[in-house]
Amino acid sequence: MTILPISNPSPAPRETLYSYLARLAAVWQTDARDLAYDMGAPYNRLLDQDEDAIEALAGWANLIPDVTDELLSWTGVRAGNVRMQFRGELFISRALRNPVMRGCPVCLRKDTSNAKGPAFSAMVMRGDWQFREVNLCVRHGHPIVPLWETKAIKDRFDIGARLREIEEKILSGGFDQPRLEPSNYDLWLDRRLEDGDDNTWFKDQPVHIVAPLCRLIGQATSRLGTSNGAVISTLAHSAGFDVVVQGKGAIRATLDQIASTATKSSDEPRKIFGMLYSQLDRDYRNEPGFHPFRSLLRECVLDHWPRAAGDVVLGHVVKERRRHSLTTAALETGIGIGVLEHFLVEAGVFKTEDGRPHSRKLFDAEAHSALLAEIPTLVGPIAMRKAMGATHKELVALENEELLIPRTKVKKIKSPWRISDGTVLVAELLKNSILVDENESSWETLLHGSRRRAITLKGLVCGIKEGQLTVGKRIGVEGFHGIVVQKTEVNRLAGPRTRVEGEVLDDEAGTMSAAEFGRSIGLRDGEAILALIKAGYVSARLITSPLTARLQYRMTPNDMANFNQRFVTLSKLSAETGQHRNTIRGIFKSARVAPFSPDGQDFGAVYLRDDVAGLVRKDGRFEE
Repeated sequence: MTILPISNPSPAPRETLYSYLARLAAVWQTDARDLAYDMGAPYNRLLDQDEDAIEALAGWANLIPDVTDELLSWTGVRAGNVRMQFRGELFISRALRNPVMRGCPVCLRKDTSNAKGPAFSAMVMRGDWQFREVNLCVRHGHPIVPLWETKAIKDRFDIGARLREIEEKILSGGFDQPRLEPSNYDLWLDRRLEDGDDNTWFKDQPVHIVAPLCRLIGQATSRLGTSNGAVISTLAHSAGFDVVVQGKGAIRATLDQIASTATKSSDEPRKIFGMLYSQLDRDYRNEPGFHPFRSLLRECVLDHWPRAAGDVVLGHVVKERRRHSLTTAALETGIGIGVLEHFLVEAGVFKTEDGRPHSRKLFDAEAHSALLAEIPTLVGPIAMRKAMGATHKELVALENEELLIPRTKVKKIKSPWRISDGTVLVAELLKNSILVDENESSWETLLHGSRRRAITLKGLVCGIKEGQLTVGKRIGVEGFHGIVVQKTEVNRLAGPRTRVEGEVLDDEAGTMSAAEFGRSIGLRDGEAILALIKAGYVSARLITSPLTARLQYRMTPNDMANFNQRFVTLSKLSAETGQHRNTIRGIFKSARVAPFSPDGQDFGAVYLRDDVAGLVRKDGRFEE
């Protein structure tokens, strides 16, 4: 004789609708399908969450609306084609619905302690076990394990039938695994699903966004070597949560750490970040909740990989290149990698001993754009001589005396010359020239005069700039070789100094002309030092030159010391630090250190020492 139940069971905490249907059927000594039919709520309609069918079930079991709603909230209710309403939040359906049904075997075993029938009839399938980002039962510290896998929904959710099949394995501990201490992630997720309690910064972020993000970041951090092998599975969420909970700054810092492990040519973002990159790029591309985190990853990629304008990175088109590698710069400019590397080493971008592959030697594309644009325009000595109209010996002399400085001192580079340096020098020297007949013997070239009277070429050039030498342009001879000066004036400039009657000259030891001092600190254009003097920024005395009887600014050792205390030039800093002036120029450009120019006045490449002192102290390249 069948004894009917006195009352129906109440739903257990977190129980799903289909678990309750199975327990209710067991109480009525039938199965879920037959009970559903008897209630007037066909099983398939319950699976489809038909409102009338659910109402029939609630009526049969005497469930008040609040209890029914709680059952449905732990079950998950469809909210469109690929969405479900679960615990008051909108979830992606695939996060909750899976052929693999999971659970805590300890919970199921404890459910049977008060069973009035077969053990399986008292077992409760909890709704939180459906969420694939749940790893652990926080009550028992047991991992959530697969219990059965069934593709057909009608069989998958026939809870009583499935539990009956595995009842013995559950009771015997066949599903049991080593216990784990609940992590901060496990506790956070359990509270969040229970009642929405969340005291973290992402309390307003959907669970179905934060939970997988923790997993993906945790998996990616395995490259840092800070986690054991288990991080790939159950501990991935915990490792990622400990990063994510600190905020977006910590997330970005961790992404930068992961990116720094890219040391091989094949280390592209998809490989380095693994599933984090793949899923943000593909699976979650159209999920708005992931957009802020996708932006963090995109910014990290653009800072650590040489992506060109027009490339698509995580769904966005790159507007402007941020980083170059030696490989990409060589491809874009047509410059050989070896030549390009020499220039960048000299500019202080890389160290000579840097052993990274070319594709991983990155540098700021904007900061060095001028250098990349300039290198293809540089020429060899033959083209340089042709452009400025100089002989081989003249070019060598100009270089030796630093009247012309190659763009690079690297001997392996065959095209080190900037044509404009030569043509500007020629134009400057010919600025006030007069035409001289080609047969006029009282005139001579600068190199000839330098050798004839053992005076430096630099001294003759300075004499021209200071007006001590009259400049001629030999008719029919173009460029530097056509520049001539009068022999008598060269003789006077090179001869012994004689005091001119009435001369007002400071005889203090160590004095020199302002132009001569300017040349000694690398200011080839005498106008720069003169402009500083006339503007009152540099002290000097105006005297009568003993050679030309013309007025001349002259500086004492004290004047020069005051200048060096307040100002510095590229040549001066090069002598002080041992760095090449081109390297220093590159460092200043990257750090946006500007020459001294109060009220927009142009004094050339003169810098305030205070402006560069801090940079010299903290930039490691000045210590080499």
